[in-house]
Amino acid sequence: MKHLRALWSKVNEPRVIAASHALVYFALFSAGLYALVNPPSTVDYAIGQPAMYLLAGILAAGGAIGVPTALWGTWWLERTAVGLVALALSLYLIVVLWMQYDSTSGNRLLQAAAIFGLIVLHFPVRWHRVKQRPWDPDRPRVTDSN
Repeated sequence: MKHLRALWSKVNEPRVIAASHALVYFALFSAGLYALVNPPSTVDYAIGQPAMYLLAGILAAGGAIGVPTALWGTWWLERTAVGLVALALSLYLIVVLWMQYDSTSGNRLLQAAAIFGLIVLHFPVRWHRVKQRPWDPDRPRVTDSN
C-alpha cells in the first residue's frame, strides 16, 4: 500500500483529472494497438489495409505518448499526443460516416456519435490545458501586453 501511495503522490495535480486523462489515453492506445494486430474488417475493407494500419498506428502512438505525459504533467509533449489522437479520431469519424452514407444496411450513427463525443468533450478540454502552458498549467498565460 505504501508503494501505491508513493506512486500516486508522483501523479500531477489534480491527480484524479490526470489519471482520468491517462486512462482515456491508455484505452485509445490499447484499441489502436489491437487494431494493428486485428483490424476491424469493415473499416479495413472501406479504406484499405495500409490506411487502416496508418490510422491505428497514429491512434496507438498518440495514446502511448499521452499516458505518461498526462500522469506526470509533461505538457509540451502531451500536445503531440492530443494532436495525434484528435487526428486519428477525426479520420475514423469520417470513415464511419462515409460507411453510413455508402451502406444500404446497418446503422453506424451510434458509433459516429461516440467518436464525435470523445473528440468534442475530451480533447478540446485537454488541448486548452496544455497549449500555452507547456510546463505548468497553473502558470499565468503569456499575453501580448507582458
